[in-house]
Amino acid sequence: MFARPRVRLAVFALVAFAATGCATSDAGQASGSGSVLTTSETPSPSAPTTTPRPYATTTPTLELNDQTVKPGTKLKFGEQAIVPFYSAYAKGLIGLTVTVESVKAPDADIDGLPLKDEDKTKLRGKNFFFVHTSMVDIDGSNFEGVWAPTLTASTRSGGWPGTLLGLGDISVTGCDKGSTAPSDFSAKGAKFDSCQLYFGTASDPTTSLAYTQKPYETTATRAVTWKSK
Repeated sequence: MFARPRVRLAVFALVAFAATGCATSDAGQASGSGSVLTTSETPSPSAPTTTPRPYATTTPTLELNDQTVKPGTKLKFGEQAIVPFYSAYAKGLIGLTVTVESVKAPDADIDGLPLKDEDKTKLRGKNFFFVHTSMVDIDGSNFEGVWAPTLTASTRSGGWPGTLLGLGDISVTGCDKGSTAPSDFSAKGAKFDSCQLYFGTASDPTTSLAYTQKPYETTATRAVTWKSK
C-alpha cells in the first residue's frame, strides 16, 4: 500500500485597507511575517473657494430706502445721488456723481478712431463731450466686475449728442472708458471712475444726464437727472 504524499497547502490572506477620513500614522503589520506594511494616503486637494454669484443670471429686485434718492430727483453736475445697484455677487448702494467736460475734438484723436474716412471727416470741427462717472461703494457690497451705468444724455436744444456705437471700448485723450470695476470695488468707500464719449457742437452742449435703471424709470418724473444749471 502506497503512502499518499502529503501536499502542503499555502493559504494567502488578502488584507484591504479602507481609508475613512484622514490618513493616520498607524502602521499595519502582516501577521506572523515580522515585516511591517505602512499605508499612506495623499490628501485630496481642497476645492477652490469661489464667491457665490447669485445675480449672474438673475436680476434682483432693487428697493429704495431712506438713504437713496427719490424718483424724479434733480441734481446739478457734480452732486452725488445714492441709488440701489447690483453686481453678479451682491446688491447694495452706490453713490453716483456725474460731470461733463467739453473739448474741441483733436484731429489726432479723430484719426485714431476705428472709423471710415468719411465718418472721421464729419467729426472734424466738432466737440467731444466727456461724461465722467464716479461711483462710490456706500455699504461695502461686492461690486466687482460692474460697468458704469449708461446715462441718457440730452443737449441744450433738447436733442441728443452723438455717440460711437458698436466700436467697443473707445478712449481718447482725456476720456478713458476703462474696463469693469476691479476686485477691490467691494469695500465701503471704494471708488470706481469711468468716462463715456459723446460728440456734438460747442453751441449745443450736453446739459442733462438721466439715470433710468430700475427702480427708476425713463420718464422725467421717475428718473434721477443731473443738469448743468
